[in-house]
Amino acid sequence: MRRLTRKKLKQDEFVTIVDQMMDWAQNNWKPLVIALVAVCVVFLGWWGISSFKGHREATASFALNEVVQLYQADEASGTPKPEDLKAVQKKFEDVLKRYGGTDQGDVARLYLARIALETNDVAKARTLLKRIVRRHAGDAVGRVAMLNLIDLRINSGEAAEVAQDLEAMISGRDDRLPRDTAMYELGRALMKEQKTKKAREYFQKLLKDFPNSPYGPMAQQQIRKLG
Repeated sequence: MRRLTRKKLKQDEFVTIVDQMMDWAQNNWKPLVIALVAVCVVFLGWWGISSFKGHREATASFALNEVVQLYQADEASGTPKPEDLKAVQKKFEDVLKRYGGTDQGDVARLYLARIALETNDVAKARTLLKRIVRRHAGDAVGRVAMLNLIDLRINSGEAAEVAQDLEAMISGRDDRLPRDTAMYELGRALMKEQKTKKAREYFQKLLKDFPNSPYGPMAQQQIRKLG
């Protein structure tokens, strides 16, 4: 009898809760409908934006790949003709115009900076590379841009200023390049300034601190050059 009473009490309690929920829903159906519609709108908006972004990035990748293949074909044939280089530059600019806010647009900027350097337009190359570095601090595209910018600055007589930036990267205060990369580039910058002793120290430190670094063989080669 006690078991039946407890079971009945639980059933009655469940029925009471259900009745209360139904009453609440009947009295508050308008806010419920509004909330449900709001959730649906947010979900559909998120889905639409994600789908559009995914389609845009896929289209941008396809367009960029076509131009990169043309550029690489011109490079493989030897020194590209000025008219061919200009035509490829125009195609990269078209990709940038259509997809400037995407990662693919920044890769197009990277190639445009390379073409600018090939045509001795250093100011344009510097502007493009700086923008990429700002937008992609720490990722692969940003690191390639940073390395190109370092080369540009060293060749423009800014080796001393570059050395200061690289020392910040080596110490960890700046993470735009890995420490072993920064050590190698700093060694190169110091060689440019004829500070061969200090350059050797950084190459040797790279070999000691990062024995498996891909920059190791190049550091050894630079040490041999220094004699």
